[in-house]
Amino acid sequence: MTATPTVQPSESSESKTLSVARDATARAVEHLLSRQDERGWWKGDLETNVTMDAEDLMLRQFLGIQDPDTLDASARFLRSQQGADGTWASFHGGPPELSTTIEAYVALRLAGDEPDAPHMAAASAWVRSRGGIAAARVFTRIWLALFGWWRWEDLPELPPEIIYFPKWLPLNIY
Repeated sequence: MTATPTVQPSESSESKTLSVARDATARAVEHLLSRQDERGWWKGDLETNVTMDAEDLMLRQFLGIQDPDTLDASARFLRSQQGADGTWASFHGGPPELSTTIEAYVALRLAGDEPDAPHMAAASAWVRSRGGIAAARVFTRIWLALFGWWRWEDLPELPPEIIYFPKWLPLNIY
């Protein structure tokens, strides 16, 4: 009886893969260490979408702590990020996003931009063509409810009984 040979990966291909992985890891570590401050930390720019600026502007307005310089700077930034089609994206170069566009539009209205201004009319038309506020995410509708522009009764409610959901259930609060 003859033994059937078993096929095993060649050691050279396995060691080559491991060598490539080790080399990539070493380059990544070297790059990260080259960017580390001498005191041990890293610093980088926080890049986000315009919702952070729009929500900051809305919050300041809601709390009554809006100041003209911040309002003007935020509005300028929001306008500078608007796409040619009147929309805003959730990330740089991304596709138009409904809730982001609504929040930026509302923030610019609070900053004094008129609804019939071309950049505002384009945003408004796009929002309506995508289902309007009703199609926006819940957080966007909560912002609007704070100003009385959306009914609190039309926001979803979470039943308090969800507190009893077991930890293994995907919808548990833990």
